[in-house]
This record gives sequence, structure tokens and C-alpha cells, in this order.
Amino acid sequence: GGIAPHRVMPVTIDVGTNNESLLADEDYLGIPQKRVEGQEYFDLVDEFMAAVFERWPDVVVQFEDFESSKAMPLLEKYRHRYRCFNDDIQ
Repeated sequence: GGIAPHRVMPVTIDVGTNNESLLADEDYLGIPQKRVEGQEYFDLVDEFMAAVFERWPDVVVQFEDFESSKAMPLLEKYRHRYRCFNDDIQ
């Protein structure tokens, strides 16, 4: 059972970090900028979701490792619009 690995596409949305040691590390692989917060963060996820569902209308999006203060509002916002879930919360 389960989902066939060849039918999934992992995506990482890099919204920066507030970890000063990572920001100073020249080998840090993430975006070397302060973490996107507030409405700018939610707008970014909105843009991602709209683009993904426009391209793949039958897709299911799994949110993984989103902090609860962001995951809950996103799940509530998208619950009747997009097929998505967060197995850490649901």
C-alpha cells in the first residue's frame, strides 16, 4: 500500500532562517536571509499553492514540518479549496 515513490515530487520552500550562525556560515545551503514572516509568508504559500494546482489540478499536497502557528491557519484556509494535509497535525 501507500503512495508509489515515482509518483511524488518533494518540494522545499526556503523562507530563510533566523539562526545567526547559519546566516554567517558560507557553506549554508539555504537562502542566507532572515526568515520571511507574517503576511509575506502566507502570500508566498498562497502563490505556491495556486501555481501547483494550476499545473497539476489533481495533486495532493502534504505539508511537512510546518510549525503549528502556520500549519493550522493554512490547513483551515485551504481545506475547501485544495487537497492538502499535514500528517503531523491531522
